[in-house]
Amino acid sequence: MSNHLISLMIFFPFFGALLQAFVPNVKSRWIALAASLVSSVFAIVLVVSMQPQIADLQASETFPWVGSYAISYDMAIDGLNALLVILIALLFPILLASEWNQKTGRKGMHGLFLILQTALFGAVCAQDLFLQFFFWGLSALPFYFLVGIWGGEGREKASFNAIVGASLSGALIFSALILVYYSVDPHSFSLRELSGGKLGGKVFEFLGYSLPVSGTAFALMSAGLSLRAPIWPFHGWFTEVAQEAPSSVFVALAAGTVPVAMYILIKDCYLLFPETLGSAAQIIVAVGTINLIMGGICAASQDGLRRLLAFVCLSEVGLVLMGIGSLSATGVVGAVYQQLVLGLGLAGFGLFSGLISERAGHATFLNAEGERNFGGIATRAPLISIVAGIVVASLLGFPGFGGFVGHALVIIGSYSIHPVTVVVAGGALLLASYYLFSMYRFVFLGKPGAGFHSFQDLTMRERGYMLPLVSALLIFGLYPKPLIDLIRPTVLTLLSTIK
Repeated sequence: MSNHLISLMIFFPFFGALLQAFVPNVKSRWIALAASLVSSVFAIVLVVSMQPQIADLQASETFPWVGSYAISYDMAIDGLNALLVILIALLFPILLASEWNQKTGRKGMHGLFLILQTALFGAVCAQDLFLQFFFWGLSALPFYFLVGIWGGEGREKASFNAIVGASLSGALIFSALILVYYSVDPHSFSLRELSGGKLGGKVFEFLGYSLPVSGTAFALMSAGLSLRAPIWPFHGWFTEVAQEAPSSVFVALAAGTVPVAMYILIKDCYLLFPETLGSAAQIIVAVGTINLIMGGICAASQDGLRRLLAFVCLSEVGLVLMGIGSLSATGVVGAVYQQLVLGLGLAGFGLFSGLISERAGHATFLNAEGERNFGGIATRAPLISIVAGIVVASLLGFPGFGGFVGHALVIIGSYSIHPVTVVVAGGALLLASYYLFSMYRFVFLGKPGAGFHSFQDLTMRERGYMLPLVSALLIFGLYPKPLIDLIRPTVLTLLSTIK
């Protein structure tokens, strides 16, 4: 029996985007927020109604879409994507509320956020490769306009580089999908039908050479997702967007799109290429370790909040890759859990840095001489400093915060298989403690800087959207059991195809 609630969750924001475009400005933002919130309520209801002991897909809706080419509309939720459904449900109402008073083109910005919410929900829930590619490709388009219209002085170049990277990513992924589609008989895009190692041992001819389908498609898909994740060395466009995009837009990119890219990597590669994934696990861990190191070193040299956030994201993606490559239940569960808490942590960082930038006119906490531009904000704006402290603690994996659970599970699951990389990860986390707490000290502690004696604290509206975010980081850190119980059965099923 079809569960139409999942389709309502996916498409409600899209129809809200259309509706708010045709009403007066005063009412449009309320319609946009209502559409996003209703979709989020549907999402929470679907996740809460899931049965933790079941590893199979739940809340499924399936019917033929392009039947002659075996393309189906197939949407479902399982333990692997449930946490991302929660993340998207929490994230987008917060982003709309943060841009509540946008003066330039508010309808357009809100509409693009709603289209992005639909695209990410669709990409996460799709169980058909073509459908997944459709929504994943759609998710790239809003960023071109969000950065190109509302960004900083270098917005045109940044948006152009972002869309070029996304287009190249799409070409690589689509090549992998076509290769997979024609390698099975009857041809199919269905993840349900293609899972279980059905591509193992299959080859195709290219320029007179016989190449393995699984290895080639895995390489194409991994490279395509690496362009948008971001994974070193394909991260140049990402740091550029961090500098030019509005804070809310970069939050949508770092906290929304990046975790979804990592989810697609786990979902598709474990289901479609289990043998290749087993052989490539060491490479995945090595790339993750490089991400950790490079992201940490670059973050330590930053003097502005925006680029610091970008390199924190780059480093944390490395930790998720380590969990994926561990091929252990604990490590993979940690990687899936980390997608949720990392997304929330990055969102919190981006939003509080946006508030500081809005009040101060910039987000650079050290000048060219190495002297602080801020200082003492904690005494003038204690609520902002508390939010920032909780976010930093979670990103660093302090006990009692969401990041602790993800970090701990990844490290525990990886140690017995890759002990050297775990030691490196420990060093990277120590480095992260240095640069994140240094940032906190320069911005919030010490003597108030010139012009910051009357720094405004959180308004009621800002408290309204910051409270759910920091509350989620605390709840998911103090009581992770229900979510881990959702993840674990699905992860064990995925690992059984490799073991």
